[in-house]
Amino acid sequence: MLAFSRVPRELSDELLDDAPELWLRGESPDVIAGDVALCHPPLSAREVRVWCAPALIAGALRVSVLAYDRPGLLAATTGALAHAGLSVIQAAAMTWPARGWALQRALVADPKARSTRPVERDLLCAQLRAAVRDGPMADIGFTASGPVRVQVTPAAGGRSALRVRAPDRPGLLWAISAWLERSECNVVVARATPAGEEADDAFLVEGEPDADELWAYLSDASAAVARR
Repeated sequence: MLAFSRVPRELSDELLDDAPELWLRGESPDVIAGDVALCHPPLSAREVRVWCAPALIAGALRVSVLAYDRPGLLAATTGALAHAGLSVIQAAAMTWPARGWALQRALVADPKARSTRPVERDLLCAQLRAAVRDGPMADIGFTASGPVRVQVTPAAGGRSALRVRAPDRPGLLWAISAWLERSECNVVVARATPAGEEADDAFLVEGEPDADELWAYLSDASAAVARR
């Protein structure tokens, strides 16, 4: 698909070389090709590139954000989506350390089924750009509840693999990514997927997240909670 695009072959080969399975998992070739196409032309200094378009699912939007990587970037993006009243159905994030880029994509929907007219998409793009440049919104709603399962395992290069299964609810991905930022863990690759009424989120991070602390943060102490 990329062979028929305006993306130079050298750039597409570079970005797709050794692409982690966590980023590619479950995605169609056109979505991956769209991610790579967003990277051309190369980012300029301080540029934040945002793309929003209607998805095949009625009432849903596909959102992509390309920016220079920094700690808390995923929290800023997911915080802006939550602030806009959008629930994340599915999401993935990827970084290219050699270029300093981070790419995030999300399939989002409004649980109140509001319209996704072009003017609203334009407003969402502006909010995402502002959040990435200036930091996440302060008044993000999130309610902790269980059961929650958190697993952390060592990964290559001094990194950690984190997996969280929790009841799917608005603000969950923001809550996890904001907690990772506060714990000085930078997200290298991420994948958020639905699993029935649960969310099954996986992250590859630089740092050593504390599974017990994250479990306590996401859980409702009055609920029966299973840990592993």
